[in-house]
Amino acid sequence: MKIEDIKNAALECALFDDGYYNPDLLPAYIDGFTRGAIWRIDSVWNEANNKPEAGRLSLAFCESIPIIRGPHHIDLNTLKDFRIDKWAYIEDLLTNK
Repeated sequence: MKIEDIKNAALECALFDDGYYNPDLLPAYIDGFTRGAIWRIDSVWNEANNKPEAGRLSLAFCESIPIIRGPHHIDLNTLKDFRIDKWAYIEDLLTNK
């Protein structure tokens, strides 16, 4: 998703949701929606020094290469061994929560 996609979604929501649209506030609508979308995306990612719980499926990035860590993977030192940059639980990445 690109920043432009987020801005377009913000504009669409501002124009059609519940009739509260005020053209004078358009920059605030776009800014608020954009900041919220970016927060949602960034909020699920953990630093490599925070180890994931055993038994949970996670996605990690090692120098921009995705690695899926299965729920039966026990060795939590893998994060250090593979120089993981960040990781997230798969369930946190899903939009249906």
